Amino acid sequence: MIFNSNKFDFWKIYESIKSFYTVSINGELTQLKELTDIIVDNIHDNEKFKSRWNDFTYEIESQIGKQIIGTTYGQAPSFSSYVLLEKASLDNLIRTKELHFFVSLVGPFYTIIGQDNAHVIIEESEYRSTSYLVVSPENEFAEVFQLLSKEIEKRFKGYRFIPFDIYKQSLKDIKIEYTNDNNNVVFHALFNDFIDLTISGRIGNECYKSEEWIREGYKDQDFGWTIYPPKE
Repeated sequence: MIFNSNKFDFWKIYESIKSFYTVSINGELTQLKELTDIIVDNIHDNEKFKSRWNDFTYEIESQIGKQIIGTTYGQAPSFSSYVLLEKASLDNLIRTKELHFFVSLVGPFYTIIGQDNAHVIIEESEYRSTSYLVVSPENEFAEVFQLLSKEIEKRFKGYRFIPFDIYKQSLKDIKIEYTNDNNNVVFHALFNDFIDLTISGRIGNECYKSEEWIREGYKDQDFGWTIYPPKE
């Protein structure tokens, strides 16, 4: 992982991935039985899934008065849903603004990503594209983004937000079992593969909440500026 390791301690993310995956001879990142058991216990057990996730999303839905759609996938190592912020239709075009949120089963991590999407329906076939991603509280996404962050941290004690600049980093030459994506990144190992992180249009601070990963006792040099994780 690439970051300023003198200032930031993102190695905890790497160590969590390392503890639940092993690289086979052919270079594939194989999910260990321990993680499979955690996924089954949290997602496939209906009562636990309801108490840990569904009840939580119902509470948020009642707070914000907007529909929440579940996206948790039984093979991926996370809980996930999205808030449907806006939906507008014109002829065969549907435009949506969605705020996706993910809580990992690999470690005490979560993240939130907004999407501005277009759906075009042609002869009963639907074509979807994403105009841009929102990686921190911005514009019409800001209020619900901040509320989700606060409520996740309240419900899942000790969980920290992973910034876009960290979860986009590549896991080179590795294939994760549940996904067909051949260009896997940290996000896939921790959450799922529902978001296309290669979308060029992005709004917001890609290092959002990185200050929560600063090493204890670290002090900036007196140069009047702060070091953030570098861009690729």
